[in-house]
Amino acid sequence: MTPEISEFSYGFALTNEIVGWANLKAAPIFPSLIEEGKAGGGYDVKLDTPGVPVYLQFKRADCMTRRSAWEISKANARLNIPFYRFPITQSGKSDQHAMLLELDDGTNEVFYAAPRFHELAQINQAWSAQEVAARSIFVRPRAVGVLDAASHHVAYDGDRAYLCSDPKPLEFVTAADLAKKLVTQLMTESRTLREMLPQFNVSLNQAWTRGKARASIAVSHGLVTLPSELASTSRGLVPTREPSPVPEEFFLLRQLADDAVKLFDAQLVIVQKAG
Repeated sequence: MTPEISEFSYGFALTNEIVGWANLKAAPIFPSLIEEGKAGGGYDVKLDTPGVPVYLQFKRADCMTRRSAWEISKANARLNIPFYRFPITQSGKSDQHAMLLELDDGTNEVFYAAPRFHELAQINQAWSAQEVAARSIFVRPRAVGVLDAASHHVAYDGDRAYLCSDPKPLEFVTAADLAKKLVTQLMTESRTLREMLPQFNVSLNQAWTRGKARASIAVSHGLVTLPSELASTSRGLVPTREPSPVPEEFFLLRQLADDAVKLFDAQLVIVQKAG
């Protein structure tokens, strides 16, 4: 069944809910259009305490309600009805996954995020119960790995996930697992966000450079039919315009958020200790 909700509405609900995760506070750093008019440039972060950037690419999911679905009837995937699936790549159409794979190099927290619901009534119910994150799946691009030029998607229920078209079990992370990991990471980090921001920006741009190089090779071999710049311009989930001035100390933070959207179609969330 085709989802009634958009990626934007799901992403908005998810990012607003995870602001109060466990013993954490999570501040979504939206692009300049959304930041305008908010005190301090819209940044609810502390530059002089540790912080972890999390990059989320939001996916909406189709709901599969019949056991005749290909994943079960043909591929013998052990999925319960109903299950969900979201696309990773379309055949030869985009280098988006390859770009995220470069960003997810083991030093960054990068995830596809997708819901276990698809109807407007369900997202409203999950929002009211504060269960949007709990009813979501988080998948690292490197758990998916390098893909060929065919179409690929992730199929999942409440217990298992598979990478298709040639189904293989896929590791995923729950909201509780992710929150626990981030708490542990913050407990062991002594450097402040201010100190780390230059490194975060360098890491993101190095990933973009590697991704462009990989995409150029793919295009030259005919594996993708669209240029590598597609990843930064095709979806346009959040419009941007000439940014309004922000205090100089927040410039690198906004640059990181803007580049995450423009280059990787990912929402930046800065996670810090609560209090």
